[in-house]
Amino acid sequence: MRFLTSPLTLASSLLLALAAPAAAAPSSSPMSDLAPRAGKIAPKVMVISMFTPEREVWIEPMQLVVNYTIPGLSPLFPYIACNKAHEVCIVTTGEAEINAASTIMAVTLSTKFDFTSTYWLVAGIAGINPYHGTLGTAAFARFSVQVGLEYELDARQMPSNWTTGYWALGSSQPGELPDTSDLYGTEVFELNTNLLQRAMIVTKHLTLNDSTTAAAYRKKFDYAPANLAPKVTQCDVLTSDVYFAGTLLAEGFGNYTDLVTKGKGTYCTTAQEDNATLEAMVRAHKAKLVDYSRIIVLRTASDFDRAPPGNVTAYDAFEAAQGGFEPAIENLVVVGKPLVEHIIKYWKSIYKAGVAPQSGGAGSFYGDNLGTIRSGPAQARRIRRGLMRR
Repeated sequence: MRFLTSPLTLASSLLLALAAPAAAAPSSSPMSDLAPRAGKIAPKVMVISMFTPEREVWIEPMQLVVNYTIPGLSPLFPYIACNKAHEVCIVTTGEAEINAASTIMAVTLSTKFDFTSTYWLVAGIAGINPYHGTLGTAAFARFSVQVGLEYELDARQMPSNWTTGYWALGSSQPGELPDTSDLYGTEVFELNTNLLQRAMIVTKHLTLNDSTTAAAYRKKFDYAPANLAPKVTQCDVLTSDVYFAGTLLAEGFGNYTDLVTKGKGTYCTTAQEDNATLEAMVRAHKAKLVDYSRIIVLRTASDFDRAPPGNVTAYDAFEAAQGGFEPAIENLVVVGKPLVEHIIKYWKSIYKAGVAPQSGGAGSFYGDNLGTIRSGPAQARRIRRGLMRR
């Protein structure tokens, strides 16, 4: 496998900017009160992959040759693999939300590891919104939105003035936000934007892998960035167990993303696991087992979420050989490896102490959309007015 990684050369001004953690607001500092577990394996970085190709691409480049098994891992992926120095490890959750939540909860509860200072890099492939990326694009997320957690009405039988058959749980029609008492608490997660900014500075100059098939397929789109070469960008990820394709579905989910993030989120990539992973992390953070501020979500684009312009059906596009799978898999390491190496290189001067997350207020969603991390255990109770099922 050939990786087109550029040398990790940053301007001296950028290195100076990365020389110290961002100042922390009193209510939003990293979890300095976490108690390290003496004698346990304490990785600096844990990569989270979801299935075999995403896992295998890391093993040789990062020399992850030491395997550990713990209770509760996926039967398909029963080992955490680490390098000999135990600085970098990888765990594979299995695909979709149930597998992700189960595996990550098992990992964080393990007595074999100490994750109190570990950085977590979720690294998986995804579908891509052609208005915000192309095949091979590498996108770091600020928000992860659970679009599968909605009401669904058969689109063939929806009201004539509706543009989608999906609408938020606890509301009465598309475009409405539910009351806090109707939230599940997994609809929206926001990550550490200060850490996100650092990840972008370290990786935005990289040249990404591509394929001739992907280059030919993206020419079917007559607009950018769909028809341009892939690059590193920042936009947000959707979580749904259902693989979906089609302009109307994608536009509906994009509108939902805008709604539930109050205009701050930009729908870009699709995934099956990220909200489940992040919910497990929020709970582990509250238990003082991990530091939620040390999570990074990277998704690379293997396929478009809709058909190109013209007389192409969504199904035909869904089944088309778009050529994005291999470069997407490769770009996980093209982008992720320099970031991992940067964290290790600057461990003592920057990353060991942590990078403080954004301050609270001003509509920040940091953590989940119930404010669990900043406000303590959420007290919201779901009230299904007129829609309760017993």
